[in-house]
Amino acid sequence: MKKRALFSGLFLFIFALGLMSFAPNKKVIAVVFNKEMTKQDLMSLQKNLKEKNIILVYNKIQFTKNRLSYIDFSIDFGDGFSGTSKSIISKSKEIGFIRDYNDNAEQPFVVGDLK
Repeated sequence: MKKRALFSGLFLFIFALGLMSFAPNKKVIAVVFNKEMTKQDLMSLQKNLKEKNIILVYNKIQFTKNRLSYIDFSIDFGDGFSGTSKSIISKSKEIGFIRDYNDNAEQPFVVGDLK
């Protein structure tokens, strides 16, 4: 149990650190929702993004044993890139979003299945 909490906390710390380090240069923001995430993790992620003027809305979220099992979300970067996705969360599936701010990005925006 402590290992999962540590993993979730570490993930959010690394994500938040990534947001802070990329905020001035605006390079890449990537989020993958996984089975280890708790409601607290999702709320913290939403708050961190909002501080960067990125709007993440959870239309529906479900949990099994306090861990994310389903998500329906929308994301709006406020720069013309926005989208929605919904999916059951499993170990073999990667769902989330990527916003690549680099001028030479092959895919400046991806939402949904990331594999």
